[in-house]
Amino acid sequence: MMKIIEMVDLQTGVSVGAGILFILMTIVQIAPIKLNPWDKILTWLGNHMNADIVKRVDVIEAKLDEHIKESSDERIRKVRADILSFGNSCMNGRLHTKEEFEFVISECDQYERYIESTQSKNGVATVTISEIRRLYKKRLHDNSFLKEGDSDEEKKA
Repeated sequence: MMKIIEMVDLQTGVSVGAGILFILMTIVQIAPIKLNPWDKILTWLGNHMNADIVKRVDVIEAKLDEHIKESSDERIRKVRADILSFGNSCMNGRLHTKEEFEFVISECDQYERYIESTQSKNGVATVTISEIRRLYKKRLHDNSFLKEGDSDEEKKA
């Protein structure tokens, strides 16, 4: 009989102790003290439960960063090709509308910002951009842009 009483007392003691510990941890959590035991316990538990997911997210994030960089590089290569093609077209005597010039000049601005931000060098495109801007100023001054409805051949003559 004594053993049963001791077992009940032990169980009661453990239960009371656990209850006091629970209440104490909750009070410490609420108090303006920077010690937050529930946060620490739940953070540790969450980190261990989500470790695999975090690894997967890291892999996906790395792939996404690589894809964004490749996409950005491809866009800049296309802008550079458009600039060089337009400049070549101008140097071969083909006339363009004012809107075409303005579009390409906005592409030139974007390309130059990229070159500056990445500290890249690009002598060929830089020369072509300067020539496009010079020709735009000349055409603006002379009002000699290709007009809608005019053919390129009529303007050359």
